[in-house]
Order: sequence, then structure tokens, then C-alpha cells
Amino acid sequence: MDTNINEKLLDERLAMLEKTRAWSPRTISKLEGLIRTGDDFSLFRINPIKFSTEKNIPENEAIDLFLFGSKYLLFDMNWNLICPGCGDIVSSFRTLKTLHSHFYCNVCHVSTEASLDDYIQIAFTISPEIREIAFHHPESLSVEDYYFKYRFYLDAKYPNGLRFADVVSQVMKCLSYISPKGKERFDIEVTAGFLSGGDLVNGADVVFEINGEIKPEKQNLSLKLMDGKFEPRSGVLSPGKVTLEIENTMDRKGSILLTNLPAGGGAGVLNIGNFLSGKRILTSQTFRDLYRTEVIQGTEGIGVKDIAVLFTDLKGSTALYDKIGDLKAFSLVRQHFDSLGKVVVNNSGAIVKTIGDAVMATFMNPFDAVNSAIEMLKEIKEFNRGLKGKEIILKIGVHKGPSIAVTLNDRLDYFGSTVNIASRVQELAGAEEIYITEDVYSYPRVQELLRSLNAAPENARLKGIHEEMKVYKITH
Repeated sequence: MDTNINEKLLDERLAMLEKTRAWSPRTISKLEGLIRTGDDFSLFRINPIKFSTEKNIPENEAIDLFLFGSKYLLFDMNWNLICPGCGDIVSSFRTLKTLHSHFYCNVCHVSTEASLDDYIQIAFTISPEIREIAFHHPESLSVEDYYFKYRFYLDAKYPNGLRFADVVSQVMKCLSYISPKGKERFDIEVTAGFLSGGDLVNGADVVFEINGEIKPEKQNLSLKLMDGKFEPRSGVLSPGKVTLEIENTMDRKGSILLTNLPAGGGAGVLNIGNFLSGKRILTSQTFRDLYRTEVIQGTEGIGVKDIAVLFTDLKGSTALYDKIGDLKAFSLVRQHFDSLGKVVVNNSGAIVKTIGDAVMATFMNPFDAVNSAIEMLKEIKEFNRGLKGKEIILKIGVHKGPSIAVTLNDRLDYFGSTVNIASRVQELAGAEEIYITEDVYSYPRVQELLRSLNAAPENARLKGIHEEMKVYKITH
């Protein structure tokens, strides 16, 4: 295989990657094998989670591998917006700061608001400095590769198990590039429903309703691609044979994909499998450490449907500062941050920020958050050995729910009632206590996790929250 690899750069950057941390055995060699022997498509929009399964590497380590690989310029990291109806990668952004969650799909003809939980995918493509692949030059791809490999997410499947690409192949009426100032003609036959599609090269869409009786004579449909739009963009046809002529009036290449869909539309919302979501990468401590300058632009933020938020604070910290002096107390507080940070990372979470003596951390799910809280108390108990009279006394609160990822004080943060409630729940806790909400307590496996501890339910009125909430006090 002629891969045209820049050997010097590859060796240098793999060496940097290898020195970063202690990787599992053969992890770097497995990555090098992919870079050297993988075909072009396997090096385009690599899914770290899929890579972890195929190469038998822990998921979190595989994610870290590609994050560091991106930082060391082995890979380009992209944030992709995937349409839930057709799997079209509607937009792709090199950085989080240019990502926006609202998009219009030219295939489905719908507007969508994506959340960080789903349909925002982070993927990695080999750097052209390391190895050139065909997908670095989408303008040179065949029309089939452009649509079915560059634009459509091939792993996307409908609830019935069919891949979107296979469904399209069954209902597709035409697929072609249209040269600048060129014309293309297609003889097709359509049935009741819709003749729908567009030009994904230029972002143009077109949809014709097909209804009524079958027309025995051939119908003629003429479309013009003008200024990145089709004219006409919509209309009505009868079932039967159609001669379709498309004229590209522009000085740049156009394309056309048309499908004949039934009146009911598609086969449902797509399942795009297990991929690296925006939510997961923002709960990666490695991402937060490596990409501190990555922020969300604008004032609206990007929604997250469900995230677990943990707050810690110290009980009696003012007395500790008075007792041992500001400098010594501050040093202890900094050390306890390091101890808590290790626990958070070990439970697949990330520290969002520290506020005075307090920590705010987020997790993909409440199980990891509660497990982290329990281990934090154990870690601080060990931390306090030999600190007689200078002990750090921890109290913790956990809540889950929707939130908004935003930029506050030039850093990625979360905003909304879920964060406020988590903070207020933590304020209920006393020394070496964990308070969790009903939503957290009822999450799968959490009660099993708490089996060896005391979990006492109570109703609490939280500051700034109108209604009483059921919470659980967790103690040894």
C-alpha cells in the first residue's frame, strides 16, 4: 500500500505521545499500525470508542489517546453535527468555539437543535502532515464516496436495523455531480409520496409531492441550480415516468441526490451507535486540561439533556484558617483538591471548577458521581492521617438533570437549575455526609452502591427552590 507517510514527523509525534503517560501495553503500536496500514476511510473521522473495542483498549484510555494525538498534531479533531433523520454530517467544526447546535438538513428538510448528549460527534482524522488521504480533498472524491462516506455517517441505523445508506440505495432515483454550466438528464419512475433530496455540495434542497393517479404519459421536470439553490425548489408530480433535466448555471460544481420516499416519510429516528459525544468529551478531564482555551461562543450555550453534578465543600474551613494560619491552610486545601481530582478522574468525571474551598465536578451518570462521592470521603479520611487538629472535613451533594454548557470567566461551565440544586443539596450536608436527590437515588445501581451505607430519606426546602424536594442523607 502506497501510503505516502511522513516518516520523520510520524516518529517524532508518536515519541511525544508515548512519553505523555504510562499507556497500556502495545497501545501506541496499535495506533501506529492503524496509521501505517489502515485504508483512507479508516483514518477519516475515527471513532475512539470503536477503536477501543477493536483494539481491546479501555474506552477512557482510547479517548485520551486521540485527545493527546490531536494535541500533538497526529490528528485533526472535529465536532460534527449529525442529522438524526438521515445521518448527514450537516456541519463540521474544527473547534468547539465555532460549533453551533442549530442546523438545517438539506436531505430531511427540517431544522434541528442538537444537544451535547446526542448528534454532536467528536471524531479524529489523520493529519495531512502525517499522511495524505483522499478524504482530505472532498472535492476530488467520486460522487458515491462524497455522499455515502464523506457526508453520511455510515454506522447510522434505523430502529429496524437497516443502515441509512442501504435504505437510500433502495429508494434512490439519481445521484450525480453536475459540472459547472453543465446539464444532466435522468429518466426515472416515481410512486406516491415525495421526490426528495438536494445538492449537499452547495447546500441546496428540493422536494416534490407525488400524488394522484398514475400518469400514462411521461412528465418533464426541469430544475436549475442557481446561486446555491434549486429553482423550482418544490412542486407536485403525478406517479409515473419522469424525465428530469437539471441545469447547473453556476461556475462551480453541483450535485444531485434524489430519493422517492413514501408518504409516511423515513423509517424513524436514527441510532448512530456508540460514539464520542459532546457530553462525554466535556466530562473528560484530559480534554479540559489539554484544551483550556476551548470555549462555547455566544450567550445561549449548548444544551445537555442529562448530566450529574457534584459539589463538595469543607466544613469548618474558617476555623482551620484561624487555627493553623492562612498559608498552611491554603496548602492543605490545594492538596485536598489534588486528592479529589484523582477520584473524579478515576470515576470518568471532570472537575469543572474550584470555588474557594469547594469543588464542582460533572459526570456522565449519577452512578459514577455517587461512587466518586463515596470514594472522596475515603480518600479524605486517608488524607487526614497524621493531621491531628488540622483535618479536612468534607461534605458533598449530588443532583442530576438537564443543563446548559456555557462559557463563564473564559472557561467551560454549566448553567441552570440542575447546577443550582446540586449546590443547595450540598449545603444540607454536615461533616462527612453526602446528600443526593431522589433523581440520583433512583438511578440504576445507585441503591446497590449504597447498600453498605445508611441512606435516610427526608424532605428539604432548598434555598431559591419553591417546592420541597426529597433528598437522601448518606452516612457510614
